[in-house]
Amino acid sequence: MLLNKHSEKTIGRLPSLVTRAFTDIKERRAAVVLTTEPAWKAVKGIDINPHHLIYVDANTAAAMAAVAEVCEGEVVYGIGGGLAIDTAKYVASANELPLIAIPTILSTDAFLTDATGVRENGCVQYLPTKTPDTVIVDMDMLCNAPAAMRASGAADILSIATALWDWQEAEKMGENPSDQQITPQAVAIGETLLQTLLENAREIGSGTPKGLKLLLDLLCMEVQLCNLCGHSRVEEGSEHYFTYALEKHLTSANSENLLHGELVGLGILLMAALQSQPWMQYRHALECLQINYRPSAVAPEAIADTLINLSEYVVHHKLPYTVATTLRITPDIAERTIQTVLDLA
Repeated sequence: MLLNKHSEKTIGRLPSLVTRAFTDIKERRAAVVLTTEPAWKAVKGIDINPHHLIYVDANTAAAMAAVAEVCEGEVVYGIGGGLAIDTAKYVASANELPLIAIPTILSTDAFLTDATGVRENGCVQYLPTKTPDTVIVDMDMLCNAPAAMRASGAADILSIATALWDWQEAEKMGENPSDQQITPQAVAIGETLLQTLLENAREIGSGTPKGLKLLLDLLCMEVQLCNLCGHSRVEEGSEHYFTYALEKHLTSANSENLLHGELVGLGILLMAALQSQPWMQYRHALECLQINYRPSAVAPEAIADTLINLSEYVVHHKLPYTVATTLRITPDIAERTIQTVLDLA
């Protein structure tokens, strides 16, 4: 049993996944559609009756609540990546409506989870919402997505490399709370998911049906592992905390096209180096996956400042124990780490 004996939390479920071309969808119910302009263009011709069609662009609880308040319909559709589907989960939960998710890219695992990530006070909070009732997977659409985007959700599998290290280190230091004690089974499953990704990164990054089906399977297993554990420590550690802290340095203008996986990928390399892990294999995997871990919109100065202040950030937001909790990153350490993993020397 993976769930801690002290936990009474009901184990979450995965949504029903249906492989189908979006052109085969025939929806006659009045639909609330939460999407983005690029995603809506990607499903041009879909047979849905949008009672409300809303392009989402904000990931705060207040923005999502405002959308939920004005939406009326019989069913909610979330079409796109993480932001659109997270918003759809919030709206469907608030209005007690059925929810159908159509991911147009495998950029996050949001379409599989029962929580919505919102940005509040410079950090990410997860609000309990609902798991989609159905996820429609159009493999042709996913394979034809832009190469730099279609597999960026693989970063949430690769992050097991650094998050699992953090979780195990916290266990050694006696810093894991009673409901987050590590188990050999969780470690073994997490390591297997990570190794499978590393061995198949090129196939996944090539965007073949076989590769993206494997990525979908890995995301499903990662989410269900978190459901069984009752938390996400196995895949969310210092690399994600770095990402959340770095987001404070980004403006809406320079972050509009940034993907979650790009920032997490950068965080994985930096944290793996600070953990004295063999980070070069993770960089090679990111390159095979075609995940850009050096986004031009992120200045080296912002990366350095985030690293230097990461320990303070983690403590301030009461985040779980990781390498970032106690490691004091000086300007010199930050500069050397950045130069090393990004080949800037």
